[in-house]
Amino acid sequence: MLKNELKDIEEILIEQEYSDSTRIAQINLETHFGQICKAWEAVIFSNTPEDTLVRYFHYHLDIISTISNTLSNSHDSETNVLLQNELLALIDHLRKYHFNYFNEDAIAPIAYHQRSIEQWSEDVRLLKSKLKKAQISAELKTSVCKWVEELNEINYSRRYSFREISYSKYIIEQMLLIDIFSDKADNNLISFLSSANFNHLAFLVYRQNKIRKELEAFISYEDKINYLANQKVIVLSFPEMKNLAYNISWPSLKTMLGDWLQEEILLTEKSLSKRSEIAIPKIPLELSVAHLSCLIRLLFEESVFATQNLQFIFKGFAGHYQSKRQAVISPGSLSKEFYSIDQHTAARVRDLLQRMVLRINRNFFPMAVAINATVLSYLNTR
Repeated sequence: MLKNELKDIEEILIEQEYSDSTRIAQINLETHFGQICKAWEAVIFSNTPEDTLVRYFHYHLDIISTISNTLSNSHDSETNVLLQNELLALIDHLRKYHFNYFNEDAIAPIAYHQRSIEQWSEDVRLLKSKLKKAQISAELKTSVCKWVEELNEINYSRRYSFREISYSKYIIEQMLLIDIFSDKADNNLISFLSSANFNHLAFLVYRQNKIRKELEAFISYEDKINYLANQKVIVLSFPEMKNLAYNISWPSLKTMLGDWLQEEILLTEKSLSKRSEIAIPKIPLELSVAHLSCLIRLLFEESVFATQNLQFIFKGFAGHYQSKRQAVISPGSLSKEFYSIDQHTAARVRDLLQRMVLRINRNFFPMAVAINATVLSYLNTR
């Protein structure tokens, strides 16, 4: 029958919290934890179903992590330190010998993270020194150094899973092997971090800013779109590392950068489309806005327009005409003048219309004009 192999330890710690019990000091921890390992081995070779084994070992890892974090928040007695070391050894045993049932995505205990920092401290020191002297851009250096600093911080706002801690160790080791003093140092580092799915936001922002800066070299929208499309192909061509990332809960670097590039392409295409639209030049008029509004009102009241929607009419005139003093007419100014026509404005428009009538008579009714002229001449001679 499967059981909680750490139940005794849990009970002793609870008892110790509420009393001055020293039972934990009386236990041979090495022997006790050795028995736990044997119990696990016996379960492995039993007829227990595979899915049950997964739940069994995941449960024990959660228990170990809870106990470990409890100890991290308590006073550092000699007994607690020994117990913490045994718990970490138990995690190592579980991960090494029962890796098929180890929950890599579980949040690692604080003590495990702290031990990892101590283990890779020399490598981190060497990496910092190497980055400081490296022939890489300041922006790239900043994004990588920010991650290194975060990695050495132990707090509850950013807790790492076992998988992420292993990933960080891998990144540190590999970065120490990369040639970052050559002319292609930037490309070497970018290529490695991209293929390793380094989805840290500082690195993502660096990649975006780098593309934006290179985009400035292109003048035409067509060239910009081609460049962005080419960058998208390059990003999507990188093999994506499954279940391995700086932060496993975030989308992969390929996904985030690819989606961003697609958005940039669409925005650039939209700008190109707007620019490609043929701008219709406005017709200049030798009329003020007030005179134009008066004409619109006369035409409207004579039902010349096949619509009663004044706003539509105002927008149409504002979009296609410019007045004597205003290159841009707003529908609002036309509307304002439409309802506030004075006698002076009306008189100027009347003069215009009278001249138009005279021109019509002269051009299209010459006989009538001649007769009128003859009659007037006769009357004047009498």
